[in-house]
Amino acid sequence: MLAADRPIRVLVVQPPTTGGVRSLLPQIEEGSDGIGFKPPLGVLYVASMLRAHSVHQVRVIDAQAQRLTFAELRAAAQDFAPHLIGVSAWTDWWYPAWETGRQLKDALPAAHLCYGGPHVSIYPKETLATPFVDSVVVGDGEVPFLFLANMIANSSVDNRMPGLHLAQFGVTPAPDEIYIHGDLDSLPLPDRTLLPIASYGSVLSKGDFVTTMITSRGCPHRCTFCKLNFQKNIARSAESVVEEFKQIESLGIREVEIYDDTFTWNRGRLKAICTGLIEAGVKVEWAVRDRVSNSSTEHLNLMARAGCRRIHFGIESGVQDVLDRMQKRITLDQCRSAVAAAKAVGMSVLTYFMIGNIDESLEDMEQTIRFALELGADYAEFSITIPYAGTEMYETAIAKKLVTHDFWRDYAVAPVTDFMPQIIEQHADLGQLLKMRNSAIRRFYFRPRYLVREISNLASFGEFVRKVSMGLRLARSVYVK
Repeated sequence: MLAADRPIRVLVVQPPTTGGVRSLLPQIEEGSDGIGFKPPLGVLYVASMLRAHSVHQVRVIDAQAQRLTFAELRAAAQDFAPHLIGVSAWTDWWYPAWETGRQLKDALPAAHLCYGGPHVSIYPKETLATPFVDSVVVGDGEVPFLFLANMIANSSVDNRMPGLHLAQFGVTPAPDEIYIHGDLDSLPLPDRTLLPIASYGSVLSKGDFVTTMITSRGCPHRCTFCKLNFQKNIARSAESVVEEFKQIESLGIREVEIYDDTFTWNRGRLKAICTGLIEAGVKVEWAVRDRVSNSSTEHLNLMARAGCRRIHFGIESGVQDVLDRMQKRITLDQCRSAVAAAKAVGMSVLTYFMIGNIDESLEDMEQTIRFALELGADYAEFSITIPYAGTEMYETAIAKKLVTHDFWRDYAVAPVTDFMPQIIEQHADLGQLLKMRNSAIRRFYFRPRYLVREISNLASFGEFVRKVSMGLRLARSVYVK
């Protein structure tokens, strides 16, 4: 790794969400924090790498959780006067990320401005061609961004680092080259003290503070609606995961949401993590995302003993043909068994469903709602399907003329505030899909038996306030004329 001759100031930014892509989720409140903010792990990993392996002065700003306007973010950046600025970009929030970069470059023209994040991995050339952008990182950002910081410190930059592409050298080598860091244990654990711990929570949590964790990257599955950098799984060791839990506990945080796409993919690793947590006496509760095809009573029991209190299942549809077209590679019986098994060991269950998919009829959507009610999960999220760039679903929608053109690329090139993406209106228009989604939410969350059960399970006054407040906002959103 290239060493730095001198320290520089480096600012890493999670932009605001103001003006992002218009969400088709229920408008639970006017702001963006109705369900709670989560620590942005991407920027934390990048900043922690700099902290651990350089002499540079590093500052992280999460404009979302810190509720900063563009003007306030600009002022904070000017006060720090960084030599290098890294901005995280997600497609849903490309406009605010773009506006953040534009304003920071205007305020600090001598600073080097670099974009990274999922959006850049989909649209590297378009991002690099943006007039105020100096470089992009495509793929895992920790090593390339550290390399960039050291080059800037040495006043000599080049294009030799894989995944790092500088505008001054044009589009060669190909900016769609993705950098994948194969040894996750070699990365420092994210330093959560770089951000205000008390700013992060969740409407589903029992306590006040929540953090997030990633124990692996990538996913071996190929669902048509999902875009990942690579179709394989790279995992941290069980020892590394247990050590991070210990660090989290030492900060006074008692709840963790694990964002792995496939947390339980390796049973031996899963057993080692759970056993390590139990033997270490870690008193932190956690939640995971899992596939129904991975679930077994044995491993769910072990997870529950180790502190897992909630599990999220991406079920998506209650119609087998729709699931097959999505290439989910799960069955409805597996969904039933997984939810039942998780609840049997005392976990709460959250299920995800999508309506408005390719070749999905209104009756299919209705059957999905009935299936969601049948499963008896504790929570369900119903979303209107948006075909996203980089997915097989989006390419199919373009090929079948279910959308008019490559609208995501247009947005990547010329972002506008409050962009409305096209949806699949093959068998129902947007108005019908909104009514169907609102009906699903009403029928799931406002059943008298469900409300009584939720109230009886409340563990603290803070949880009561969060859930009642959320329920009132949700009711206002879906009980419309």
